[in-house]
Amino acid sequence: MTSASTPVRTYGNWRRARGMGIGQLSGPQTGTLFVSVLVPVLSAYVSPRLAGLTALVAVVVVLAVVVRIDGRSLADAVTRRLRFRRAAAAGWLELSGGVLTDHPRKADLPGPMAPLVPLECDDGRGGQQGLLWDRRTGCVTAIIRVSPVGLGLADREQADVWVASFGGFLADLGYQSMVRHIAVTVDSSPAGGATHRDYIAERIDPRAPEAAKVVMQQLAEASPATVADVETHVAITFDPAHANPRPDDLLGLVAEVTCHLPGIESSLSTVGVTVLGRASVEWITGRLRVAYDPAARADVARALPGGELLAWQDAGPLRARESWEQWEHDSGVSIAWAMQEAPRQAVVDRVLTPLLAPGPFARRVTLLYEPFAASDAASEVEREITNSSVRRAWAARTRRDETQRDRADQARALQAAREEAEGAGVGRFCLYISTTVADPERLASAAADVEQRAGQSKLRLRRMRGAHAGGFAAALGMGLNPTDLARRGHR
Repeated sequence: MTSASTPVRTYGNWRRARGMGIGQLSGPQTGTLFVSVLVPVLSAYVSPRLAGLTALVAVVVVLAVVVRIDGRSLADAVTRRLRFRRAAAAGWLELSGGVLTDHPRKADLPGPMAPLVPLECDDGRGGQQGLLWDRRTGCVTAIIRVSPVGLGLADREQADVWVASFGGFLADLGYQSMVRHIAVTVDSSPAGGATHRDYIAERIDPRAPEAAKVVMQQLAEASPATVADVETHVAITFDPAHANPRPDDLLGLVAEVTCHLPGIESSLSTVGVTVLGRASVEWITGRLRVAYDPAARADVARALPGGELLAWQDAGPLRARESWEQWEHDSGVSIAWAMQEAPRQAVVDRVLTPLLAPGPFARRVTLLYEPFAASDAASEVEREITNSSVRRAWAARTRRDETQRDRADQARALQAAREEAEGAGVGRFCLYISTTVADPERLASAAADVEQRAGQSKLRLRRMRGAHAGGFAAALGMGLNPTDLARRGHR
């Protein structure tokens, strides 16, 4: 008697936007390369000496563009190192504060999160909600707390429904002009110790039999290390510049954001998560406090949900210092990564389980997605097909054999165009990860744990050397997008 094997259901693919670049070069790098080669040739018609000088400069420029270091060009690597040294010389990498330190804006968070301030307002349902306002860009971020249902007991049909619903949710973002980006964050850490014991102690009925109380206390003492604290939330960042009509003031912007949230919550409830509600200012403050000072986890857990002891000026660290390889903040030391390459092949629905599952170290994983407007999605995928065709024509003209990766890239570009024509959304996404330890000697073990889990999830990561504070802030999922920081020339 034989049984037919059930094929494994896969999902994908992903494709990196390549532009008009040749090989691994981007469009601007390719243009720089052509100019570097063309200028010495034209200079030869003017003066041989001038041609020699421009040829030397061209060699340096070509090496700076072509030579790769850790996936980046030599020019980018040198620029990042020089910027880091400039920041260190200016004292921008260190923060020191306390109750006796006089700072004009002592409630600011460190580094790139400094412009964020909380807003407490009505949620339109008779309750309160917390929003984060970026004073520099004017954007407002709303945080929705969710609880994943999980795939452990879900059958394949249900998983297919959740994946399809999530695809529909992302596609719908292209029709919401105010949505600048969303971030899905999974924050996991080993709870253990006082947090686990306090949770059980608060829920023991004083009228329960004495034997039952003893059993519960023994269970709490016997298994503290096997318990993990996992928090999942979705942060939606709204840009008032794309609102129609544009709000006149901050109050109008908050009202507009509040009107968008019920529809987003309704869509999230169909993607395999339970919507727990919108985050309050106290909850945001508590999560930031725990992130910057892991030793305060038990105290913050006792203060919530009331939040009487939590104030925004306590959200940030009292001290912080960034080095090239790590970021030190209060009682924690952290390392951050950014996704360098998405899985090249189609993946299964549980592909990220190794990365998201709790482990022996605190870890935050944030998937940040920037949707293209529905009106621009078609032109974007068509532009990529045109760029791919240009690269193929260049390879044929230079008699260079087409590689299998080039053929696969062309197929993925055509697939993206077909899916967009059928209603799929188009956007950019990236993954940011950070891990935090209390003992610096365990940092290497925590880093190895993250990189091993990323390999099991078919992801290629790159350490954010010289920018661990920015990567840590992005992994928090509080509305910060490192791409925006790079566009406006942030350190």
